[in-house]
Amino acid sequence: MAEEKSLLAEQAEQNAQIGYWQYRFHLSNNKPRLMFNGELPNLNRTIIPVTQNDGSETFRERSLVTSLLEVSLSQNITPTGGTFFASSQINRIDLLGSPSTTSYLSYPILVGIRQPIGSFNPFKWANKIEPLKYKISQKKYREELELSKIKALGLFFELLYAQENLDFSKTELSKADTLLLIAKNRHSVGKITDNELLKNEIIFLQSKQKNMQSWAYYNFALKQFQLFFANQDSVFLKMPNQIPRIIVNKSLALERLKNNSLKALETQQRIMEMEKDVAIAKSNARLKMDLSLSFGLSKNASEFDQLYTKTQDQENIRLGFQIPVLDWQRGKAEVRVALLQKKITETKEKRAFSELELELGYEIDLLQLAIEQLAISKKTQEMTQKSYQMTLTEYLSGVMSLENLEKSLESKNTATQNYLKQLESIWLNYYKIRMFTLYDFEKNIPLD
Repeated sequence: MAEEKSLLAEQAEQNAQIGYWQYRFHLSNNKPRLMFNGELPNLNRTIIPVTQNDGSETFRERSLVTSLLEVSLSQNITPTGGTFFASSQINRIDLLGSPSTTSYLSYPILVGIRQPIGSFNPFKWANKIEPLKYKISQKKYREELELSKIKALGLFFELLYAQENLDFSKTELSKADTLLLIAKNRHSVGKITDNELLKNEIIFLQSKQKNMQSWAYYNFALKQFQLFFANQDSVFLKMPNQIPRIIVNKSLALERLKNNSLKALETQQRIMEMEKDVAIAKSNARLKMDLSLSFGLSKNASEFDQLYTKTQDQENIRLGFQIPVLDWQRGKAEVRVALLQKKITETKEKRAFSELELELGYEIDLLQLAIEQLAISKKTQEMTQKSYQMTLTEYLSGVMSLENLEKSLESKNTATQNYLKQLESIWLNYYKIRMFTLYDFEKNIPLD
């Protein structure tokens, strides 16, 4: 139910969809992009200064309409960090007024490449980090589903406690009422003292108060349970008699934590992000060049049908560079800071992972301990139930005191609660281990 109907599972599904589409967005950056651009029209009516033949300037009105159509193709070059581009373009200018003129300019084909040299390559690092982030989103989805089950188990046992506690309080109130009636009859014939009758009356009032508190606790636990599953139907829980019959192999669990858990991948991502920062710092501290090459054809004409005849070729080559000459060790300082931050991150992640391994080992030990203690708790529950029935019989026959009856009832209730706590501990510990390792130890298969 938690995996299929809970709000947490619904949120996990939505987060997984976000991770999927973010990865699809990244993949699109590695594909060629074909764009169709245009301006139809661009009207510009303004007054501008115009230089005359004698060198003077005067203001003249100018009205023109420009239009543009372009098809462009671009492709990122991941290994080098450059970009290849190609385009085809037509421009038109219409001068309004008297006389009006029309002229065209076309670039039938223009191809080129922009290539940074010695600079940080964002495409290469994105291809390292983004697939890892997508894998993390998948792991997180499975972990959030396991977390929804842990939450559901907690709510299940909380409602079960409330349900059992309500049953206890009802039974106690009924028995307290019966015992008070018996005490009154005994008191009327002088078999018990006024103090003994007063104790029975106090027990009845306390039982009545406990019953009211139990109803409030039960209603609150029920509403929490219904809210989690978005279900307003009435709920009655049965005590689980089955437990996961598993023995968790600690070595396998730790190996799964190290190689397949969400935490392991998140650690890997954080370290990789620090390595990216180091690469950025190093690129900022050395010679950087920017090479731009392009080749194309162009033609201007006053008639459209003349645009693609007798075209002229055009070339452009540009090499820009940047050399740190005097930076007062700015680049060196940036690199050192990035390296130290990377080292700090590695140390912190190593420590955090060691603590997680310790926590996982502790959960495994708790699980085995709870399984071993469950039989003892069950036996104790059965024995205290029998003891209470015997004590009640002896009290009704006048052999046992009221104080001993109260102690026996308390022992019975405590034993039942302890049994429930052992059951809860088994289920919660097992699903925590599943969440840490993303592994089903009953079926011996990965959850993902």
